[in-house]
Amino acid sequence: MSDGTKPTEEQLKYASTLHILGLGGLLILLLGFIIYIVELVPSIVPVAQVPKYWSLKVDEYVARTGMPTKWQWVHFLNHADIISFVGIVILASATILCMLIVLPTFLKKKDIP
Repeated sequence: MSDGTKPTEEQLKYASTLHILGLGGLLILLLGFIIYIVELVPSIVPVAQVPKYWSLKVDEYVARTGMPTKWQWVHFLNHADIISFVGIVILASATILCMLIVLPTFLKKKDIP
């Protein structure tokens, strides 16, 4: 740091966890996309059919494709077009997971409001 201070233990844990989750999430997102495009695994909506659904509203899209909504996607992780969701979930929940990692350190130091 520019003012000569060193990062705290909590900051280092948070940063390293965020780094791992960020890279991991992006990697899963990228691999999921490649698996979908190359069609290595069956998908709910095949790549070739995606353009015909672009103009639909969400409710029409879900009705025509059978795409899962809410947390139903968890049951479809064996489909190529759903695999990328895991990367999105990791990226979206990274901050919460980082805080859970540093929470024991805060509690041990009694550094709580």
